[in-house]
Amino acid sequence: MTKNSVKKLSIIVPMYKVGPYVEKCLRSLEDQDIPRNDYEIICINDGSPDNSHEVVVHLQKEYENILLIDQENQGVSRARNNGMALATGEYLMMVDPDDFLKPNVLKDRLKVMDEFQLEVGLMGYTILNENQVEEYHYDPIHDVSQVLAGVDLLNKFWEEETGTEERDPHRSVSILFRSSLLKEYDLQYLVDVPYLEDGELMTRIMCLAKRTTFINGQMYMRTTRPGSATHSPLYHSERGRDGFLKAAYNLHHFKLEHCRNRNQIDFINDSIVHFTILSLTSLKIRHYLKNYSKLYERLKKGPLKKLELEGCSSFYKKMGSYYNCSIHCFYLYWTFYKSRELINNTFSFLTRNKKQS
Repeated sequence: MTKNSVKKLSIIVPMYKVGPYVEKCLRSLEDQDIPRNDYEIICINDGSPDNSHEVVVHLQKEYENILLIDQENQGVSRARNNGMALATGEYLMMVDPDDFLKPNVLKDRLKVMDEFQLEVGLMGYTILNENQVEEYHYDPIHDVSQVLAGVDLLNKFWEEETGTEERDPHRSVSILFRSSLLKEYDLQYLVDVPYLEDGELMTRIMCLAKRTTFINGQMYMRTTRPGSATHSPLYHSERGRDGFLKAAYNLHHFKLEHCRNRNQIDFINDSIVHFTILSLTSLKIRHYLKNYSKLYERLKKGPLKKLELEGCSSFYKKMGSYYNCSIHCFYLYWTFYKSRELINNTFSFLTRNKKQS
């Protein structure tokens, strides 16, 4: 494959300790209904200590559209960013190496991107457990010709049509991006955010995108497994907490620089509150008491000292109001909230068992 040739699509696959999974992933990317010389698969070997490199080298002998880049371990955000810098495709797609695509699903979706001149095309997905059994199926029905700005799509579609306040996506997979949008605004993954980095980037992308829609039909198969990011202890780690704060700060500065209308500001407020309270809820109570002074300095004496709650979901409005009162007030309410949730779940479990017996 000629590295400088322009492609229709660039697929970026970061790899770290995924030797048993990456061949299935890459073969699924090759089992598609578009010519192989129309797209490139950029594999970023992020210093993986297993045989991920060897697996890709073997597949390169069979498929000429696979590009392999080896680098020292820098984390998934830098790996994806490095892949984006190399990409020549008109469109970009992120694929995790332990996931895979259904056969022959790219042609129609790229056609929709072209037909409606989309900057972002959102698609559904299926979540499989480690035994490849379906756990969750996400495929809302949407009129693909209803093209909206990113914020308007999420506000209208996720709330009005699904009847919830959940603002998907907190993911960057199963999405097609127009490369020119990302390049115009230098939109990349925020490094040193080891958990939920997808959601931070997607907030910025959807704030700026003017032409987006939801493309119906299943395409992407997500897997969960022990050792994957979704099962990591990062949420409760200091590294994870620092990442949540970095994401909140970055979104705050992004809002000041790029958000010009009320819809954009309200939308990004929700994500700022989300990442801010994650920095607190990730702490167990003994760690909260130990780190209170440090947290106060970083939160209440900086740009996040008072959160703007306009546009936030009802849950984040409530949590944000307690936070604005004081960190102690917030944490006391959060502890009560989680305790009540635990009691309710335990009661429901005991009730179900009693009925079954």
